[in-house]
Amino acid sequence: MGPPGWGLTALVIGPMQLWLGLTQRHLRLHRFLGRTYLGAAILGLSGAWYLIEKELPGDWVFAGGLLGLACAWTLTTGMGYLAIRRRRIPQHQEWMIRSYVVASAFVFFRVFVDVLHAAGVHSPKGAQTAEELKLAAWFCWSIPLLVAEVLIQWRHLRSVEGPGSEVGTPDHVTIRRPT
Repeated sequence: MGPPGWGLTALVIGPMQLWLGLTQRHLRLHRFLGRTYLGAAILGLSGAWYLIEKELPGDWVFAGGLLGLACAWTLTTGMGYLAIRRRRIPQHQEWMIRSYVVASAFVFFRVFVDVLHAAGVHSPKGAQTAEELKLAAWFCWSIPLLVAEVLIQWRHLRSVEGPGSEVGTPDHVTIRRPT
């Protein structure tokens, strides 16, 4: 299975992982699939780096969008991994939601190309343009990640009890291993 196949593996595993993690069910399966997702992300990123190197000489704006995507997926997945290694469950959940949103970028890419085309970002003859692809390469990960971040933070804002509640207190849970 080549690098694109590993990205697809991460995309398929993601919904089950999110459900298992958020419901705290079947944690052994969740851990196994989590390791598989992490491995798939690492291998999928190798495919992204290949595409970036291939596109960079000819179209640095498109390659820059791919580079942003690769960095976002690396950072969100890495932070999720670090959070779980430190037993910060809520932070792990949030980072993995972000990671999965970024992993879904190639699906969003197609959506944004179609939206841009419908909005008139195309040639006079209706053909697809390089501008559509360049914008979609940036929009496919940045806009969904921004929306996800707003939703994650909105949940935190709603959980504040009111004027006297402690602002800035950690909302993480630390689980200690039995000694």
